[in-house]
Amino acid sequence: MSDYRPLPDEDRETFHAYTSYAFSPHQEPDEFDPEADHWKLGADRGLYDGDDVLCVCRHYWFETTWRGVPIEMPGLSAVASPPEHRHGGNVREMLLASLKEYRERGAPLSALWPFKYSFYRKYGWDTTNHRGELEFDPEVLADVVADVGDEGRFRKLDGDDWEAVDAVYREQTAGEDLSIDRTEDWWRHHWFEGWDSDPYVYGWERDGEVAGYVNYKIESDDGDKTFAGWELGAVDHQAFLHCLRFIYSHDSQVSTVTLHTGPDPVFLDLVDDPQNVTLRRKTGPMVRVVDVVDALETIPYPSGIETSLVFDVDDPLADWNDGRFELVVEDGTGTCTSTDAAPDVTLDIAALSQLVIGYRPVSRLVKTADIEAARPAREDLGALFPPRNVFCRDSF
Repeated sequence: MSDYRPLPDEDRETFHAYTSYAFSPHQEPDEFDPEADHWKLGADRGLYDGDDVLCVCRHYWFETTWRGVPIEMPGLSAVASPPEHRHGGNVREMLLASLKEYRERGAPLSALWPFKYSFYRKYGWDTTNHRGELEFDPEVLADVVADVGDEGRFRKLDGDDWEAVDAVYREQTAGEDLSIDRTEDWWRHHWFEGWDSDPYVYGWERDGEVAGYVNYKIESDDGDKTFAGWELGAVDHQAFLHCLRFIYSHDSQVSTVTLHTGPDPVFLDLVDDPQNVTLRRKTGPMVRVVDVVDALETIPYPSGIETSLVFDVDDPLADWNDGRFELVVEDGTGTCTSTDAAPDVTLDIAALSQLVIGYRPVSRLVKTADIEAARPAREDLGALFPPRNVFCRDSF
């Protein structure tokens, strides 16, 4: 019988070999480095048959905010299995064991970045949010920053500046659901450091305080160089414009700028001709309810609504979620219990996950997700689970 357990130090090289083969089989694996910084960030697990490692994964114990409530949202990463152990149900067993561990920790949600959406969709995860990627010639910025001035100063930043950057990040993400609370180790060993090479990070200072930052790399393809902006943070619009001014200062070096943004970037309304900018809409990570009762009782509900709904939930992985649950909402608080009553809403766990985080309005979810509900129930669902500003931007 297989055994799910923490990965000991002596199996780290196996973890490295499995993940290298799973995610970059076309490349020669990097030499295993037991002192690499990424080992400091996660909690590694393996599914074992005796001493034989069948598959591995990594958990990040993220803290985030959901409808104003601080929660733990474990990030599942580095799920990998060698060819000789695939198609035997090992990964499914490890995913279930991971959910059990999350449940024991009291985490109502889990998130991951998929290698293929359909693979994790069948196990109950679904899209958390969308994101954008802008592409344009740097000359597009000329008119945008023409009148911004040259006050303040730009300064190269490193890991020792993490607190200053964190303050900007917290200002920018205030009001967003599921943005990760970045720890010092995350800043130092994930954000300021890269897997293959470290990014450049520059900040714009106003009155001696960092008010904006740009995390980027300069990429080259057959001699054409691209300013690849991975993250731009700013406490206000002035700081944002100065960060764009910094990017524009590379016009003699690069022929293209790419910039990761939210799904509805204000940048398009700043340029003279938006047709000179390409916006690629991309999917973000995936989210999953860990425990139906815990999730529905964790979040606050809009005041002034008193109702009850019976959910019939289909969960292909976690049997504790597979059944009917009655949610009673009074005075902004929800109470959830198992029931045998007739359902008002029938849905799978992936649809429930998108519903409770406010991924889309209910009127759209009933068209795109596995949800069946009569019109009165839809109205209650719409009132209880309005769309939210959800944006989990970190890769992991």
